[in-house]
Amino acid sequence: MYYFFLEAYAPTASFRLPEAHTFQQTLPLPPVTTITGMMGAAVGLSLEEALEFAKANKVHFGVMGTHSGVFRDLWKYEKIKASETISAVLVREFLYDLSLILVFAAEDEKAVQYIREAFTNPKYALTAGNSDDLLKVKYISPAKEQEIQPYYRFSYTVLAGDHGSNYESDIKIEELPLLQNIYMPRVYLLPTDFEFNGNERRVRKRQLFTFVDVPVKLKKPINGLLIGDKAVGLL
Repeated sequence: MYYFFLEAYAPTASFRLPEAHTFQQTLPLPPVTTITGMMGAAVGLSLEEALEFAKANKVHFGVMGTHSGVFRDLWKYEKIKASETISAVLVREFLYDLSLILVFAAEDEKAVQYIREAFTNPKYALTAGNSDDLLKVKYISPAKEQEIQPYYRFSYTVLAGDHGSNYESDIKIEELPLLQNIYMPRVYLLPTDFEFNGNERRVRKRQLFTFVDVPVKLKKPINGLLIGDKAVGLL
């Protein structure tokens, strides 16, 4: 498997749960469709084209990251109700001080090199979920080859599937900062593919994903890559 990874930073970010409306909760890390959109922005593709590109080239993603906290922003907006435009409010959650590692992998080395080159000179601005949340790429690794292997230990990452009953805590509580929030793995059913009809977009496929915060040890390992000293599962 060929791959490269990039390190990025965003002062603020928001990865909204798709069905949320008046309270728009954020995921702790970007989901697959958001990472696909980032790749599309770098290459110069629409989301529809980027999804097709990922499927045609069997591109896999990986993500790791941390943030310093969550805040909520009150938005006032105009909405259409019974042919009238009325004022309404919503609350949107944001992460702040977000550091990300994004991994792009495929069996085809040319596809990996093509994506890597695109991130060195992105066609469009890269954002962290919201159009106002600019994403700064700080480092892009060379493209390398690595054999996929099973790993047990993961932290601050996203795993494919429901691992709610497939883990035990691997926290060293004495090493955690006193004021750090701790979250056990959270499982979400998220869109992974869409049907497009002009400006209309409908969910075609959903999959379960486990968002891992503090370190866990899986009872049954999953395949992934080693980035530095951290394992990342492929999505």
